[in-house]
Amino acid sequence: MYQGFYTIASGVLMQERAIDVLSNNMVNANTPGYKATRLVGTTFEEQLLRVENRKAEVIGKSVPISVISEVPTRFDSDSLVQTERALDVAINGEGFFRIRATNVNVDDADGDATNADDADDALLEDGQYYLTRNGNFDIDEEGYLVLRGVGRVQGRTGDLMVARSTITIDANGAVYAENGQYLDTIDLIVPGEGEELERVGNSLFQLAEGAEGAQAEQAELFQGQLERSNVDMNREYTLVMEAQRAFQACSTALQILDRVNQQAAQQIAALS
Repeated sequence: MYQGFYTIASGVLMQERAIDVLSNNMVNANTPGYKATRLVGTTFEEQLLRVENRKAEVIGKSVPISVISEVPTRFDSDSLVQTERALDVAINGEGFFRIRATNVNVDDADGDATNADDADDALLEDGQYYLTRNGNFDIDEEGYLVLRGVGRVQGRTGDLMVARSTITIDANGAVYAENGQYLDTIDLIVPGEGEELERVGNSLFQLAEGAEGAQAEQAELFQGQLERSNVDMNREYTLVMEAQRAFQACSTALQILDRVNQQAAQQIAALS
């Protein structure tokens, strides 16, 4: 009887988490460069077999509960959208913008930033470096190119100073002032061989501790454009409905099992 409770309750928890993951994808459908996540489940038996397999031991054949195996990120890119905003930059190909977390005060001279109220959900550590595909940049009060709510965009020589919004960025990431003076080149990073990215917030990632990353070689930049999120709303709606139905089915089964358990207890009590 208890095994039945555990099995159904784990299904409720799995579907609840799946709905949370899908809902977060839908909320960020319009966040530039956002990468969707998916919940991957497995069974407790499979988890045990994976751990114990080195000893070639089989731990039973029952599947008492379902558990979350991982919540991977889909890094496939979506199309680019034209914004005609000089501070918007999209990556076509591999790589991530590197951002140094700072207390950002934005001087929004053009007044049309699409992430005006956007501060990533993550708790950022000042001075740490984060990676993102979101190129919806602004200029802070000191004249540095920044990602609002996160920090300063990194060039090859450090914080990228642009002084004013009238800048030109070529396909290789080279940044030029209004008079044609070369300022710096935007630093595009990819994980090195064997290195992994850790998701920090909705659109931010960080290299694992000790990883250094490498320069992106298969990439070009487009000024005045942004990368769309890779969230397919039709697909997300379908998956949310499936998860909700599964959640309701598990909840109903849990209620039925509870009533059966109560009736069994009453009958046993009557016999005694």
